[in-house]
Amino acid sequence: MTYDLSPNTHHPTPMTPRSSYVHIPFCRSKCFYCDFNSYPGLEDCFKPYVEALIKEITSAEPVYMPLETVYFGGGTPTVLPAASLVGILRTHRDHFGLVEDAEITVEANPGTVDGPCLEFLRRAGFNRLSIGVQSFNDSTLEQIGRIHTASDAREAVRAGRSAGFGNISIDLMYALPEQSASDWQETLRSALDLSPEHISLYELTIEEGAVFGNLRKRCQLQLPDEEIQIEMYLTAIEEITRAGYEHYEISNFALPGYRSRHNQTYWRNRAYFGFGAGASGYVSGVRFTNLKSPQAYIDAVESSGRAVESSETVTGRQAMGETIMLALRMIEGLDLGEFRERFGVDVREAYRAEIDSLAGRGLIELTSDRLRLSPAGLLVANDVSAEFV
Repeated sequence: MTYDLSPNTHHPTPMTPRSSYVHIPFCRSKCFYCDFNSYPGLEDCFKPYVEALIKEITSAEPVYMPLETVYFGGGTPTVLPAASLVGILRTHRDHFGLVEDAEITVEANPGTVDGPCLEFLRRAGFNRLSIGVQSFNDSTLEQIGRIHTASDAREAVRAGRSAGFGNISIDLMYALPEQSASDWQETLRSALDLSPEHISLYELTIEEGAVFGNLRKRCQLQLPDEEIQIEMYLTAIEEITRAGYEHYEISNFALPGYRSRHNQTYWRNRAYFGFGAGASGYVSGVRFTNLKSPQAYIDAVESSGRAVESSETVTGRQAMGETIMLALRMIEGLDLGEFRERFGVDVREAYRAEIDSLAGRGLIELTSDRLRLSPAGLLVANDVSAEFV
Protein backbone atom coordinates (compact mmCIF):
# COMPACT_ATOMS: atom_id res chain seq x y z
CA MET A 1 0.00 0.00 0.00
CA THR A 2 1.36 3.42 -0.95
CA TYR A 3 0.15 6.90 -0.17
CA ASP A 4 0.57 10.26 -1.82
CA LEU A 5 2.38 12.27 0.81
CA SER A 6 3.84 14.94 -1.43
CA PRO A 7 3.01 18.47 -0.27
CA ASN A 8 0.33 20.50 -1.96
CA THR A 9 1.34 23.57 -0.01
CA HIS A 10 4.05 24.58 2.42
CA HIS A 11 1.68 23.99 5.33
CA PRO A 12 0.46 20.70 6.78
CA THR A 13 -3.14 19.66 6.26
CA PRO A 14 -5.20 17.40 8.54
CA MET A 15 -4.20 14.55 6.20
CA THR A 16 -0.46 15.17 6.56
CA PRO A 17 0.84 12.68 9.19
CA ARG A 18 2.66 14.49 11.98
CA SER A 19 2.31 11.67 14.51
CA SER A 20 3.27 8.02 14.79
CA TYR A 21 1.85 5.25 16.95
CA VAL A 22 4.07 2.21 17.65
CA HIS A 23 2.43 -0.91 19.04
CA ILE A 24 4.40 -3.28 21.26
CA PRO A 25 2.14 -6.36 21.68
CA PHE A 26 4.01 -7.97 24.57
CA CYS A 27 3.26 -8.00 28.30
CA ARG A 28 4.25 -9.84 31.46
CA SER A 29 0.74 -11.19 32.08
CA LYS A 30 -2.78 -10.65 30.78
CA CYS A 31 -5.01 -8.53 33.02
CA PHE A 32 -8.53 -9.85 33.62
CA TYR A 33 -10.23 -6.97 31.77
CA CYS A 34 -7.85 -6.87 28.81
CA ASP A 35 -8.71 -7.72 25.22
CA PHE A 36 -5.97 -5.53 23.77
CA ASN A 37 -3.64 -7.01 21.18
CA SER A 38 -1.10 -8.17 23.75
CA TYR A 39 0.58 -11.47 24.53
CA PRO A 40 2.60 -12.74 27.50
CA GLY A 41 5.34 -15.32 27.10
CA LEU A 42 6.59 -14.36 23.63
CA GLU A 43 10.11 -13.32 24.60
CA ASP A 44 11.55 -15.28 21.64
CA CYS A 45 9.70 -12.87 19.34
CA PHE A 46 11.25 -9.72 20.78
CA LYS A 47 14.28 -9.49 18.46
CA PRO A 48 12.55 -10.39 15.16
CA TYR A 49 9.62 -8.14 16.08
CA VAL A 50 11.85 -5.12 16.62
CA GLU A 51 13.62 -5.85 13.34
CA ALA A 52 10.25 -6.03 11.56
CA LEU A 53 9.11 -2.75 13.16
CA ILE A 54 12.23 -0.98 11.96
CA LYS A 55 11.72 -2.38 8.45
CA GLU A 56 8.05 -1.31 8.41
CA ILE A 57 8.97 2.21 9.51
CA THR A 58 11.72 2.60 6.92
CA SER A 59 9.39 1.21 4.22
CA ALA A 60 6.87 3.98 4.85
CA GLU A 61 6.81 6.98 2.55
CA PRO A 62 8.58 9.80 4.41
CA VAL A 63 6.60 12.99 4.97
CA TYR A 64 7.84 16.41 3.97
CA MET A 65 7.55 17.77 7.51
CA PRO A 66 9.03 16.20 10.67
CA LEU A 67 6.84 14.39 13.17
CA GLU A 68 5.52 16.19 16.23
CA THR A 69 4.60 13.16 18.38
CA VAL A 70 5.56 9.51 18.70
CA TYR A 71 3.65 7.22 21.05
CA PHE A 72 4.82 3.75 22.14
CA GLY A 73 1.79 1.78 23.38
CA GLY A 74 0.88 -1.80 24.06
CA GLY A 75 0.83 -4.25 25.65
CA THR A 76 3.66 -3.03 27.79
CA PRO A 77 6.42 -1.44 25.70
CA THR A 78 8.88 -1.53 28.58
CA VAL A 79 9.00 -5.32 28.63
CA LEU A 80 11.30 -4.86 25.62
CA PRO A 81 14.93 -4.02 26.35
CA ALA A 82 15.31 -0.26 26.62
CA ALA A 83 17.91 -0.36 23.83
CA SER A 84 15.25 -1.78 21.47
CA LEU A 85 12.85 1.07 22.22
CA VAL A 86 15.63 3.57 21.65
CA GLY A 87 16.47 1.92 18.33
CA ILE A 88 12.87 2.23 17.16
CA LEU A 89 12.79 5.90 18.17
CA ARG A 90 16.11 6.51 16.41
CA THR A 91 14.63 5.00 13.25
CA HIS A 92 11.78 7.53 13.43
CA ARG A 93 14.26 10.36 13.82
CA ASP A 94 16.41 9.19 10.91
CA HIS A 95 13.54 8.36 8.53
CA PHE A 96 10.94 11.03 9.25
CA GLY A 97 12.68 13.62 11.36
CA LEU A 98 11.31 14.97 14.63
CA VAL A 99 10.56 18.56 15.58
CA GLU A 100 12.80 19.91 18.30
CA ASP A 101 10.10 19.76 20.98
CA ALA A 102 8.49 16.52 19.81
CA GLU A 103 6.36 14.74 22.41
CA ILE A 104 7.78 11.20 22.76
CA THR A 105 5.63 8.99 25.00
CA VAL A 106 6.30 5.50 26.30
CA GLU A 107 3.75 3.49 28.25
CA ALA A 108 5.07 1.53 31.22
CA ASN A 109 3.64 -0.66 33.93
CA PRO A 110 4.99 -0.58 37.47
CA GLY A 111 7.44 -3.43 37.91
CA THR A 112 8.70 -3.25 34.30
CA VAL A 113 10.90 -0.18 34.77
CA ASP A 114 13.59 0.92 37.17
CA GLY A 115 15.83 3.94 37.54
CA PRO A 116 18.58 2.94 35.09
CA CYS A 117 16.04 1.91 32.41
CA LEU A 118 14.14 5.19 32.69
CA GLU A 119 17.33 7.26 32.73
CA PHE A 120 18.44 5.53 29.52
CA LEU A 121 15.11 6.23 27.83
CA ARG A 122 15.10 9.85 28.96
CA ARG A 123 18.62 10.47 27.65
CA ALA A 124 17.60 8.96 24.31
CA GLY A 125 14.78 11.47 23.87
CA PHE A 126 11.69 9.97 25.49
CA ASN A 127 10.13 12.85 27.42
CA ARG A 128 6.65 11.65 28.44
CA LEU A 129 5.98 8.63 30.64
CA SER A 130 2.52 7.07 30.85
CA ILE A 131 2.23 4.70 33.82
CA GLY A 132 -0.55 2.11 34.03
CA VAL A 133 -1.38 2.40 37.72
CA GLN A 134 -5.16 1.64 37.55
CA SER A 135 -5.60 1.61 41.34
CA PHE A 136 -3.76 2.37 44.56
CA ASN A 137 -5.70 -0.34 46.41
CA ASP A 138 -3.77 -3.62 46.57
CA SER A 139 -6.93 -5.69 46.91
CA THR A 140 -8.44 -4.06 43.82
CA LEU A 141 -5.23 -4.58 41.86
CA GLU A 142 -5.34 -8.27 42.68
CA GLN A 143 -9.02 -8.42 41.70
CA ILE A 144 -8.27 -7.17 38.19
CA GLY A 145 -5.18 -9.31 37.63
CA ARG A 146 -2.50 -6.66 37.94
CA ILE A 147 0.90 -7.95 39.04
CA HIS A 148 2.09 -4.79 40.77
CA THR A 149 1.23 -3.20 44.11
CA ALA A 150 0.36 0.36 45.06
CA SER A 151 3.89 0.69 46.43
CA ASP A 152 5.31 -0.41 43.07
CA ALA A 153 3.23 2.27 41.36
CA ARG A 154 4.48 5.02 43.65
CA GLU A 155 8.04 3.83 43.11
CA ALA A 156 7.60 3.91 39.32
CA VAL A 157 6.49 7.55 39.48
CA ARG A 158 9.40 8.44 41.78
CA ALA A 159 11.85 6.65 39.46
CA GLY A 160 10.45 8.58 36.51
CA ARG A 161 10.96 11.86 38.31
CA SER A 162 14.51 10.93 39.32
CA ALA A 163 15.25 9.98 35.71
CA GLY A 164 14.26 13.47 34.56
CA PHE A 165 10.74 12.93 33.23
CA GLY A 166 8.93 16.23 33.71
CA ASN A 167 5.77 14.97 32.02
CA ILE A 168 4.22 11.93 33.69
CA SER A 169 0.73 10.60 33.08
CA ILE A 170 -1.12 8.15 35.32
CA ASP A 171 -3.88 5.81 34.13
CA LEU A 172 -6.67 4.99 36.61
CA MET A 173 -9.68 2.66 36.28
CA TYR A 174 -13.05 2.84 38.00
CA ALA A 175 -16.25 0.79 38.23
CA LEU A 176 -14.08 -2.22 39.04
CA PRO A 177 -15.33 -5.40 40.73
CA GLU A 178 -16.24 -4.76 44.39
CA GLN A 179 -14.79 -1.24 44.17
CA SER A 180 -16.61 1.16 46.46
CA ALA A 181 -16.97 4.92 46.13
CA SER A 182 -14.62 5.39 49.09
CA ASP A 183 -12.03 3.06 47.49
CA TRP A 184 -12.15 5.22 44.38
CA GLN A 185 -11.77 8.45 46.35
CA GLU A 186 -8.70 7.05 48.08
CA THR A 187 -7.15 6.10 44.74
CA LEU A 188 -7.81 9.62 43.43
CA ARG A 189 -6.18 11.18 46.48
CA SER A 190 -3.16 8.88 46.16
CA ALA A 191 -2.77 9.82 42.51
CA LEU A 192 -3.01 13.54 43.22
CA ASP A 193 -0.46 13.23 46.03
CA LEU A 194 2.09 12.22 43.36
CA SER A 195 1.38 15.40 41.32
CA PRO A 196 1.47 13.85 37.84
CA GLU A 197 1.14 16.28 34.96
CA HIS A 198 -1.65 14.22 33.42
CA ILE A 199 -4.34 11.79 34.58
CA SER A 200 -6.42 9.48 32.37
CA LEU A 201 -9.56 7.72 33.62
CA TYR A 202 -11.01 4.53 32.19
CA GLU A 203 -14.36 3.07 33.11
CA LEU A 204 -14.21 -0.72 33.13
CA THR A 205 -15.58 -2.20 29.93
CA ILE A 206 -16.36 -5.90 29.90
CA GLU A 207 -14.98 -7.43 26.72
CA GLU A 208 -15.90 -10.79 25.25
CA GLY A 209 -12.94 -13.15 25.44
CA ALA A 210 -11.32 -11.43 28.43
CA VAL A 211 -11.38 -13.15 31.82
CA PHE A 212 -14.04 -10.72 33.07
CA GLY A 213 -16.17 -11.43 30.02
CA ASN A 214 -16.18 -15.12 30.84
CA LEU A 215 -16.92 -14.45 34.51
CA ARG A 216 -19.89 -12.28 33.59
CA LYS A 217 -21.32 -15.07 31.43
CA ARG A 218 -21.23 -17.28 34.52
CA CYS A 219 -22.74 -14.51 36.69
CA GLN A 220 -19.58 -14.46 38.80
CA LEU A 221 -18.69 -10.81 38.39
CA GLN A 222 -19.91 -8.28 40.95
CA LEU A 223 -19.74 -4.72 39.59
CA PRO A 224 -20.88 -1.34 40.94
CA ASP A 225 -24.31 -0.37 39.65
CA GLU A 226 -24.76 2.41 37.10
CA GLU A 227 -25.58 5.05 39.72
CA ILE A 228 -22.32 4.38 41.56
CA GLN A 229 -20.38 4.40 38.29
CA ILE A 230 -21.73 7.87 37.48
CA GLU A 231 -20.95 9.01 41.02
CA MET A 232 -17.36 7.80 40.63
CA TYR A 233 -16.94 9.71 37.38
CA LEU A 234 -18.39 12.94 38.74
CA THR A 235 -16.31 12.59 41.92
CA ALA A 236 -13.18 12.27 39.79
CA ILE A 237 -14.03 15.41 37.83
CA GLU A 238 -14.62 17.35 41.05
CA GLU A 239 -11.51 16.12 42.87
CA ILE A 240 -9.09 16.41 39.96
CA THR A 241 -10.22 19.83 38.71
CA ARG A 242 -10.17 21.16 42.28
CA ALA A 243 -6.48 20.20 42.33
CA GLY A 244 -5.81 22.51 39.37
CA TYR A 245 -6.12 20.16 36.41
CA GLU A 246 -7.96 21.04 33.21
CA HIS A 247 -10.69 18.59 32.27
CA TYR A 248 -9.94 18.81 28.56
CA GLU A 249 -11.37 15.51 27.26
CA ILE A 250 -14.07 13.17 28.52
CA SER A 251 -11.57 10.95 30.33
CA ASN A 252 -8.44 13.10 30.48
CA PHE A 253 -7.12 15.80 32.78
CA ALA A 254 -3.92 17.82 32.54
CA LEU A 255 -2.09 20.55 34.34
CA PRO A 256 -1.90 23.68 32.15
CA GLY A 257 0.47 23.05 29.26
CA TYR A 258 0.46 19.26 29.59
CA ARG A 259 -2.43 18.06 27.45
CA SER A 260 -1.53 14.96 25.44
CA ARG A 261 -0.49 16.29 22.05
CA HIS A 262 -0.52 12.81 20.53
CA ASN A 263 -4.04 11.94 21.61
CA GLN A 264 -5.30 15.25 20.28
CA THR A 265 -4.23 13.99 16.85
CA TYR A 266 -6.91 11.31 17.20
CA TRP A 267 -9.58 13.58 18.66
CA ARG A 268 -9.07 16.11 15.87
CA ASN A 269 -9.29 13.27 13.32
CA ARG A 270 -5.90 14.12 11.85
CA ALA A 271 -3.55 11.78 10.01
CA TYR A 272 -1.04 9.53 11.80
CA PHE A 273 1.17 6.57 11.06
CA GLY A 274 0.55 3.24 12.78
CA PHE A 275 3.34 0.67 13.08
CA GLY A 276 3.36 -2.78 14.64
CA ALA A 277 1.06 -5.77 15.03
CA GLY A 278 -2.58 -4.71 15.17
CA ALA A 279 -1.69 -1.02 14.88
CA SER A 280 -4.02 1.29 12.99
CA GLY A 281 -3.03 4.32 10.95
CA TYR A 282 -4.81 7.07 9.05
CA VAL A 283 -2.90 8.45 6.09
CA SER A 284 -4.13 10.43 3.06
CA GLY A 285 -7.73 9.65 3.94
CA VAL A 286 -7.08 5.89 4.16
CA ARG A 287 -7.56 4.11 7.47
CA PHE A 288 -5.67 0.82 7.75
CA THR A 289 -5.10 -1.89 10.35
CA ASN A 290 -2.16 -4.27 10.52
CA LEU A 291 -2.26 -8.02 11.11
CA LYS A 292 -2.72 -8.72 14.82
CA SER A 293 -0.61 -11.84 15.28
CA PRO A 294 3.00 -10.88 16.07
CA GLN A 295 4.35 -13.78 14.03
CA ALA A 296 2.05 -13.09 11.08
CA TYR A 297 3.09 -9.43 11.27
CA ILE A 298 6.79 -10.36 11.30
CA ASP A 299 6.38 -12.71 8.33
CA ALA A 300 4.45 -10.13 6.28
CA VAL A 301 6.91 -7.31 6.92
CA GLU A 302 9.88 -9.55 6.15
CA SER A 303 8.21 -10.40 2.85
CA SER A 304 6.96 -7.02 1.67
CA GLY A 305 7.78 -4.32 4.21
CA ARG A 306 4.04 -4.01 5.04
CA ALA A 307 1.55 -5.98 7.13
CA VAL A 308 -1.80 -4.36 6.32
CA GLU A 309 -4.77 -6.63 7.00
CA SER A 310 -7.57 -4.21 6.06
CA SER A 311 -8.04 -0.67 4.84
CA GLU A 312 -10.78 1.74 3.84
CA THR A 313 -10.92 5.16 2.27
CA VAL A 314 -12.79 7.61 4.47
CA THR A 315 -14.49 10.40 2.55
CA GLY A 316 -17.59 12.57 2.43
CA ARG A 317 -20.19 12.29 5.15
CA GLN A 318 -18.33 9.47 6.90
CA ALA A 319 -15.26 11.67 7.32
CA MET A 320 -17.41 14.58 8.55
CA GLY A 321 -19.32 12.40 11.02
CA GLU A 322 -16.17 10.86 12.45
CA THR A 323 -14.62 14.30 12.84
CA ILE A 324 -17.64 15.48 14.85
CA MET A 325 -17.75 12.29 16.93
CA LEU A 326 -14.10 12.54 17.90
CA ALA A 327 -14.18 16.30 18.52
CA LEU A 328 -17.10 15.89 20.93
CA ARG A 329 -14.78 13.90 23.18
CA MET A 330 -12.96 17.15 23.90
CA ILE A 331 -14.57 19.46 26.41
CA GLU A 332 -14.05 22.44 24.07
CA GLY A 333 -15.81 20.48 21.33
CA LEU A 334 -15.77 21.03 17.59
CA ASP A 335 -14.31 24.20 16.08
CA LEU A 336 -16.94 25.21 13.51
CA GLY A 337 -14.50 27.29 11.49
CA GLU A 338 -11.99 24.45 11.19
CA PHE A 339 -14.77 22.09 10.14
CA ARG A 340 -15.95 24.47 7.43
CA GLU A 341 -12.40 25.00 6.17
CA ARG A 342 -11.73 21.27 6.08
CA PHE A 343 -14.96 20.06 4.46
CA GLY A 344 -16.29 23.16 2.70
CA VAL A 345 -19.65 22.99 4.47
CA ASP A 346 -21.22 24.44 7.61
CA VAL A 347 -21.83 21.71 10.17
CA ARG A 348 -25.11 23.40 11.11
CA GLU A 349 -26.35 22.88 7.57
CA ALA A 350 -24.97 19.36 7.09
CA TYR A 351 -26.36 18.08 10.41
CA ARG A 352 -29.27 20.40 11.13
CA ALA A 353 -31.72 17.66 12.18
CA GLU A 354 -29.22 15.94 14.49
CA ILE A 355 -28.09 19.19 16.10
CA ASP A 356 -31.65 20.45 16.62
CA SER A 357 -32.69 17.15 18.22
CA LEU A 358 -29.70 16.90 20.55
CA ALA A 359 -29.86 20.59 21.51
CA GLY A 360 -33.56 20.25 22.20
CA ARG A 361 -32.81 17.45 24.64
CA GLY A 362 -30.12 19.51 26.36
CA LEU A 363 -27.28 17.19 25.34
CA ILE A 364 -25.19 19.58 23.25
CA GLU A 365 -24.43 23.29 23.25
CA LEU A 366 -24.01 25.32 20.05
CA THR A 367 -22.29 28.71 20.12
CA SER A 368 -21.11 30.98 17.34
CA ASP A 369 -17.88 29.04 16.96
CA ARG A 370 -18.24 25.72 18.86
CA LEU A 371 -20.34 22.60 19.06
CA ARG A 372 -19.79 20.73 22.33
CA LEU A 373 -21.38 18.38 24.81
CA SER A 374 -23.44 19.84 27.63
CA PRO A 375 -22.81 18.59 31.19
CA ALA A 376 -25.77 16.22 30.70
CA GLY A 377 -24.41 15.08 27.35
CA LEU A 378 -21.07 14.30 28.92
CA LEU A 379 -22.69 11.38 30.77
CA VAL A 380 -24.10 9.86 27.57
CA ALA A 381 -21.33 10.88 25.18
CA ASN A 382 -21.37 7.66 23.18
CA ASP A 383 -25.11 8.00 22.50
CA VAL A 384 -24.69 11.60 21.41
CA SER A 385 -21.77 10.78 19.10
CA ALA A 386 -23.71 7.93 17.52
CA GLU A 387 -26.13 10.49 16.08
CA PHE A 388 -23.40 11.70 13.70
CA VAL A 389 -21.99 8.41 12.39
